[in-house]
Amino acid sequence: MDAGIIAALITSVASVVVSVGASVWTRRQGVELERMRFESERSARDHEKRSAAKAELDRYREPLLLAVVDLGARLHTIRERGLQGYLGSTQRRGRLAVLGTVHCVARYLGTLEILYSRLALLRFDSATDTRLVAALLADIGRAFSSQLYDEDPLSGAQEGGPPAGASSLRKAERAGEPRFMLWREEQRAIGELMRGPDGTGTVCVGFAYFHDSYDELFASWLDPFAEALRAPSAPDSERLARLQTLLALLVTQLDEDGGYSLTVDGTTVAPEWATPAALAP
Repeated sequence: MDAGIIAALITSVASVVVSVGASVWTRRQGVELERMRFESERSARDHEKRSAAKAELDRYREPLLLAVVDLGARLHTIRERGLQGYLGSTQRRGRLAVLGTVHCVARYLGTLEILYSRLALLRFDSATDTRLVAALLADIGRAFSSQLYDEDPLSGAQEGGPPAGASSLRKAERAGEPRFMLWREEQRAIGELMRGPDGTGTVCVGFAYFHDSYDELFASWLDPFAEALRAPSAPDSERLARLQTLLALLVTQLDEDGGYSLTVDGTTVAPEWATPAALAP
């Protein structure tokens, strides 16, 4: 074969090879650029989601902190400050003591329901800035719903019953239930009711509304908790002790301004009702 023809063929083949190689390289570069663009956009979206989670937590930080502090202080009163002494006073004072306590529980659950309605739980659980708070909130929910605490049936309840009359049949049906237990569904239902008549309020209803609406709206959900308060063994409740510890830990995470907790010599000091377990290193 003529040398010129051979050279032309070699040149042609080389040209094709270069062309194909360039095409493959360009395609690979395009794929890589597309992947980089996708990763960049996903990172931006994730950052936006994390920022949104932190922004929503900051928006509801103060009402959530107040609800946590009030509930923790009330549990401390039950366990250490003799709340039951008020339950045996006049009928009105005894009812107020019980309703005031279950209102603290309901306000905490209502504030949580409002927060969760504004923010997807998955985003709240995964965002770095809110992950620890989300974990503590989840632990508190589990402490309310777990059957591992206070497994002994109610016994020795003081006469007078709960603030709203529960039938003897209902009491008998609940006799073997762990004390102070609120299942997830009950927690959500109470939280929804605390958002007002239409269930969409962005602040919890006040105590006056709660008091006047208790028998009609809240009694079926909170009567077991109210009954448990009247048991002589209420101050020894394992569930309330666990809840008090978790609430104290939550205060240290929510209280950015140090209004309810502070640091002394490197040790975080939570409110006076904080349990030793909550402050242990």
